[in-house]
Amino acid sequence: MNCERFLELMEEYIMEEIDGELSKMMERHLSECENCQLEYRETKEIIKGLQDIKESSIIREDVLNMNKKNIVKKAGKREGKRPMVSFVSGVAAAIFFGMFLITGSIVVFPTFASTYLPEVPVVKQLKDAQNEYNVVKQQNEEMAKLNESLKRENEELKMKIKEIGGVSIPEYETSKGINEEDNQKIQEMVIEFIRAMYRGDIEAAQKISTEKFKQELAQNAKHYLMINKGEVLFTQITNVAKEGDLYMVFVRLNDSIEAEYGDYQWNFELVKQGNEFLISFAGKDA
Repeated sequence: MNCERFLELMEEYIMEEIDGELSKMMERHLSECENCQLEYRETKEIIKGLQDIKESSIIREDVLNMNKKNIVKKAGKREGKRPMVSFVSGVAAAIFFGMFLITGSIVVFPTFASTYLPEVPVVKQLKDAQNEYNVVKQQNEEMAKLNESLKRENEELKMKIKEIGGVSIPEYETSKGINEEDNQKIQEMVIEFIRAMYRGDIEAAQKISTEKFKQELAQNAKHYLMINKGEVLFTQITNVAKEGDLYMVFVRLNDSIEAEYGDYQWNFELVKQGNEFLISFAGKDA
C-alpha cells in the first residue's frame, strides 16, 4: 500500500470502519512510514476530541434548527472508490474551530453530533480551518503590533519641542497650518501677550492688537490681567490654523499661586493687516 491510498482510507481506519486484509495492509504501512504515522496521530487526536464533544456538549434544539444548515451538508454520492466527504462550510468551520481554540472546548449541537459525526469524516475540513485560523490569528497579531508602532510614531510626529520667545514649549500639530515663518511669528506674539498680562502691562498687549480689541482690553483690563499669579509656565502650544481670514492658536499654561489658575488655556484669534498680524480676540478656558 502506498501513502496516497493510506491517507484516503485513514479516517475510516481510525473509526474502525475497515477490517479484514485491507486493515492489515494499512497497519503494516503505518508501522513502516513515518510521514503517515505523523498524519495518523494528528488525525486520531482530532477525531477523539470530536467523539468527546459528542458526549459532553448540550445546546438547544431551536438554535440547532437555525444554524445546522449552515454548518454541514450531507453527501449522497461517491466519487470513484473514495466516499465523497460531506463538508463543513469554510466560514462555519473557521468559527467552529476558532471557538475550540479560544475556549478550550467546542460548543456542538447534540443532534448534529449524534446524527452526522459517526457518518461523516469532517476532520480534513476542521484541520484546514485550524490552519486558516492560525494564519489569520498571526496576521492579526502582526497588524496590531504595526498599528501600535504607527500610533506611537504618529504621536511623536504631532509633538515637537520648539523655542518660542526664549522658552522651550511643546508644539502640537492639530491642523495643516500655515508656513513656518508666519507660524513662529504668531506664536511669539501670543506668548508675549500672555507675559504682558502677568506683568500687568496692558499697553504692551495693545501694541499687538487690533483697534477694536485695544478698546476691549482697556475697558475690561481686570478680566485679562493676571497680576500676582506667580511665575507662568507654558506647557504646550498648537501650530497656527487658518480659517478664512482668521488665524487661530491655543496655549496651555499654569502658574504657581492659585489652584484656580493652576492649569488653563488661552485661545487666540488674529487677523493680518498689511504685512503684520494683530490679535483680534483672546479668551481663557479652564
